[in-house]
Amino acid sequence: MDAQEKLAKIRKDLQTAIELELSTLPPYLTAYFSIHPGTNVDAANAIRSVFMEEMLHLCLAGNTLVSIGGEVKLGKDNVPKYPLTLEFKGREFAINLEKFTKNTIQTFRRIELPDDMPPLEMSLKAIEDLDVDGYSIGEFYNNIIKELDELNQEYQLCGKTLFSQDTSNQITETYFWRGGGKPIAVTDIDSAKAALEQIIDQGEGAAASLYDGDYNEYDQHRDLAHFYKFSQVYFERHYLPDDDPKLPPTGAPMSVDYAQVYPMLKNPTHEAYAQNPDLQSLNHKFNQAYSLMLQQIEEAFAGNPRVLYNAIMNGMHDLSPIATTMAKIELDPAQTHGYTGCPSFEWVEPVE
Repeated sequence: MDAQEKLAKIRKDLQTAIELELSTLPPYLTAYFSIHPGTNVDAANAIRSVFMEEMLHLCLAGNTLVSIGGEVKLGKDNVPKYPLTLEFKGREFAINLEKFTKNTIQTFRRIELPDDMPPLEMSLKAIEDLDVDGYSIGEFYNNIIKELDELNQEYQLCGKTLFSQDTSNQITETYFWRGGGKPIAVTDIDSAKAALEQIIDQGEGAAASLYDGDYNEYDQHRDLAHFYKFSQVYFERHYLPDDDPKLPPTGAPMSVDYAQVYPMLKNPTHEAYAQNPDLQSLNHKFNQAYSLMLQQIEEAFAGNPRVLYNAIMNGMHDLSPIATTMAKIELDPAQTHGYTGCPSFEWVEPVE
C-alpha cells in the first residue's frame, strides 16, 4: 500500500469515526428525553454529560480529518438508521432508539466498553451495520493513531507535510461550548494524537482509571469516564475513588426508577405516525431541526466554524421541546399498549 492509499484509508477511518460518534447521539438522547422531568436526576445528568462529550468527540475526529485534507460528511448518506448493529472485532450488538431501561443502559455500557474488559452479553443482530476496526472504540482510535504516526514518518522522510497548518476549517475553543474536555486544533502528529487520545480517555478512562483525564489536562473537575458513568446507573450505586474499575461500584446507592419513564415507541419511522397527524407533524419538525444541525456542523468543517455554536445550542434547544412533547402524546389512544411518540432521527431536507 503506497502513501496515497494509506492516506485514503485513514481518511475513510476518520469518517467512520465521525459516523460512529454520531450513531451514539440518537440512542442517548432518546433515553434522556424519555425520563419524566424531575426524576432519575443522577441518571439523566450522566446521560446528558455523555452526549455532550460525544459532540466534542465528533469535532475532534473532524478536526483530524480536515487537517489531512479530508472532508467531513454529515448528510443524507451518513445519518444512521435504527436498529443499528455496531460490529467490533470479536463482538457485535444492536443499538436502538428506545426509552430509558436497564437494558438500554447495558447497551450504552457495551458502546463505551474499555479495551481490557471482557465482552458483555450480546444483543440480537440488527439490520443496518457499522463496522468498527477494533475490539472497542479505544482500540479503533489507537489503530488510527498508529497509522497516522507511520504515514507522518513516511511524509517526513520525503520532505512532505501530512498535516495542514491552516485551522480555519477546524472547530476550536472560539466556536465551542463549555463542557468536559476541550476542542484541539490539529496541525501536526502531536496535536492529532492529543485529539484522538482525548476521545479514548473520556470514553474509557485514563490508563485503567475510573476517571477521564480532564482534571489533569485542563484543570477541570474530576469526572468519571463514560463507561463508569453508565455503570453507576446500571448497578444503581456510586463509585468510590479507590474502587476497582473492573468490578461494580461499592459506594452510596443511586436512585433509579425505570417506572418514571414515558413508554416511547421503539425504533420509530416517520411512516409509523401516519395515523396520528399531530405526532407525524412533530416528528417532521424534529427531523428538520436534526438535519439542519448536522448540515451546519458539516458547514463548520467546510470553512465556516462560527455556525457551530448555532448548530449545537440552537439545534439542541429546538430538539428538546419537540421530543418531550412527542413523549407525552399517545400513538393510538384506542390501543392498550399506550406507546407514546419518539423522534425517528431521520434525514429530511432541512429548512433554514
